[in-house]
Amino acid sequence: MDDEWINIEGESISLKETPVLLRELNLMPIFLKKYYEAKYTKEIIPTKDEQVIFQKTFLKKEGIEDDQSLKNWLSNNNKSEKEMNKILYNALKIEIFKKKNFEEHLEAIFVNRKSDLDRVTYSLIRVKNRAKAAELHLRLKEEESTFQDLASTYSEGVENLFHGLIGPVEFGKVHPLIAERLKNSSPGDLWPPFEFQSFWLILRVERFLPATLNDAMKSRLINEMYDEWIQGKIMNTMKNLEKSLEQKS
Repeated sequence: MDDEWINIEGESISLKETPVLLRELNLMPIFLKKYYEAKYTKEIIPTKDEQVIFQKTFLKKEGIEDDQSLKNWLSNNNKSEKEMNKILYNALKIEIFKKKNFEEHLEAIFVNRKSDLDRVTYSLIRVKNRAKAAELHLRLKEEESTFQDLASTYSEGVENLFHGLIGPVEFGKVHPLIAERLKNSSPGDLWPPFEFQSFWLILRVERFLPATLNDAMKSRLINEMYDEWIQGKIMNTMKNLEKSLEQKS
C-alpha cells in the first residue's frame, strides 16, 4: 500500500492529507498544543504525593465529596474514572513543567508588571454636555450633592446603575488616559471635567489596592508565561507548515 490511511465511518482518509484536513477544519492549533504538551512532559513522572494532592484539589474544586457525586461528575462529563485519572495525571505533568520552567521568572515579571496589576476603585460620571459636566463638578466640589446621587441621576453610561462606582479594576485594564489621572491621584481627589471619547468625564479616586505576589498571582503569571510560550511555538509551527503545504500544492 503506497499510502497509509485511516477509516472513519467507511470513508478512507489519507494520513498524508491529514495536515491539510486539520488546517481546513481549523484544528491545527489544538493538535499542536496537545502535541507539544505531550512532547515536553513525557519525561516528567509525578510522585505519589504530588498526585494525591493534585487530585484532592481537583475533587474539592469540583465539589466531589463522595462516590455518588463522583458518579454524577463522570456521567455529566462523559468520562470513566480511568479517563478522569489519566486527564488529571497529564494535567499534573503540565503543572510541574510550568513551575520548573517559569517559576524562576516570577519575581522579575511581577516587578515589571506591578503598576498594571495594582487595582483601583474610582467613581465616574460621564455626560455629553460640557456645561452639565461643569455644573456637576461644582456641586461635588461645593459638597452640595454626593457623587453617588449625581452619578445615578445624570451619568450616561452603565456606571449609573452602580452609583458611579467602578472597580476594583487593574490599572492595566483601564484606558491609559484615565489610568494616568488615577495614578497621579490620592484617595478622595476629584478631577475636573475632561473630554474623552465624545463624553465629559468627572473622576474621583476611592481606593488603591496594591498587587501582591500571593499564590493566586503566582499561578496566574505562570499560566500567562506558559500560554505565551506555547502559543509562540504553535504560531511558528503553523507558519512553517503553511510554507510546506504551499510548496507541495
